[in-house]
Amino acid sequence: MAVEGFSVEVDSDPDRGGAAAVSGDVSDGRDGRDGRDGKDGGAGKDSGAVTVTVAGDVDLAAADTLWSVLDEYVRPGAHVVVDCSRVAFLDSMGLRTLIRAQHKAGASDARLTLAAPSEAVLRVLQLAGVADLFVLDISGSGSGR
Repeated sequence: MAVEGFSVEVDSDPDRGGAAAVSGDVSDGRDGRDGRDGKDGGAGKDSGAVTVTVAGDVDLAAADTLWSVLDEYVRPGAHVVVDCSRVAFLDSMGLRTLIRAQHKAGASDARLTLAAPSEAVLRVLQLAGVADLFVLDISGSGSGR
C-alpha cells in the first residue's frame, strides 16, 4: 500500500550504495545478505547495521508501514540505524512507532540508533520529553552518541 509523501528504504548490504526509495513501499537492498553478522567493514559506518532510511511525513498514514519494517529488523543482537535526515514531519503516531521500536530493541538486546535526525524529528522528541530514550547520532554516522 503506497503512502503519499512517505518512503522507507532498507539497506543492509554495506557494499551497495543504497536501494532506491519507493514511496510508501519497502525497498530491501539485502542482495542475499542480511547485514546482521556484526562485521564492521569500516568507512566510518557500522556495516553490520541495517540502515532504515525514512523520508517525508511520518504520520498516522505511514506509522504502520514504518513499524512493519522496524519490527522485522529489530531482533536480538541487531543494530538498526534509522536515518531520519529526510523526515519532514513527525506526528504522535510516528513518535509512538519510534518509541515502540526502541522498547523492542531494549527488550531484545538490540541497538536502535536515530541517525541525523531532522529538525522536525528533534523538535518532537524534545517537546515530548523522550529524546533521552534514544541513541541519537547527530552526525549521521550510525555510531551513536
